Amino acid sequence: MLQVNLLPWRKLRRQKRMRCWLKIFVSFPVSVVVCAWLLAAFIVQERTLLQVKLSALNSGIQKIMLQQRRVEAASAQVKVLTEARLLSHQRVQRSRDYLQLLELLALKMPEELWLTELTEHQGMLTLKGEGRLYHDILALSDMLSAGDLLSKVSLSDVQQQPNQNLSFVMKTQFRAERPLPAPEVPQ
Repeated sequence: MLQVNLLPWRKLRRQKRMRCWLKIFVSFPVSVVVCAWLLAAFIVQERTLLQVKLSALNSGIQKIMLQQRRVEAASAQVKVLTEARLLSHQRVQRSRDYLQLLELLALKMPEELWLTELTEHQGMLTLKGEGRLYHDILALSDMLSAGDLLSKVSLSDVQQQPNQNLSFVMKTQFRAERPLPAPEVPQ
């Protein structure tokens, strides 16, 4: 019978098996380490991207907050300017009303009447004057009532003076404020 020495083959097979198991045992930890490195690199990259995006968001927030402060400052300035414009309009309107009243009195007041005092207190005008005839005083009251400048004209007091003149007191007020004209928008 023929005897074959299988020892070298067994030895080769065993070495092949050992190399295979070695490859398996080495490749698994190496692949785990490589995956860990790749995962770490991915996480670092994502973190960097998130930081870039976060800094962009923060700068955007700062720009928006700066814009909001500018808008608030501009709206406060617009409010102040609107109030100043309203006050200016009221003063101009009040001056026009007084001018119209003085023109009306100068043109249409009876000649035998004269005003001695014209005062305003809390929106009420008080006209004090003297005249010779009661009819002239009533004509002045009717003339002031008929116009569209004054409202609620009332003759509150008429008294005989020692010099035979009649002193009178009329109370009235200007009509309600006219609407504020719309602001002109430059183009």
